[in-house]
Amino acid sequence: MPHPPRKSLIDPDELFASRDIRLQDRRESQYPQLMHLCVDFNFSVLQLQRKIFSHLTRKMVPGALEFVLAIHDDETNYWYSMSPSLASLKMLNDYAKHYEVDILHMHLFGDEDDDYNQFTQDGFY
Repeated sequence: MPHPPRKSLIDPDELFASRDIRLQDRRESQYPQLMHLCVDFNFSVLQLQRKIFSHLTRKMVPGALEFVLAIHDDETNYWYSMSPSLASLKMLNDYAKHYEVDILHMHLFGDEDDDYNQFTQDGFY
């Protein structure tokens, strides 16, 4: 299993393309864990295609498709990944099932880095 969840910014400059995968019908969902997180906790599943440098053409070319569980910050209009990039929706669903408590804790209560950054900005450290 990949590493535990960590909130990280999705940089749009690193992407060729992205799209939001809509998971709406609970009865017909092949990915119940992703459906639960998206419908009940306002997560999104994003399909990303990152830019990679090709040494053959000396240009940026599209990389492989990958999927992440993400949240959108309405204040900054940025997307944040809550999972590592995985190759398939099934792998992402399995990851979400395994790390559901950690993902929800980070989403609802923040993570340790947020607390540390708040104190350093306020002058406690």
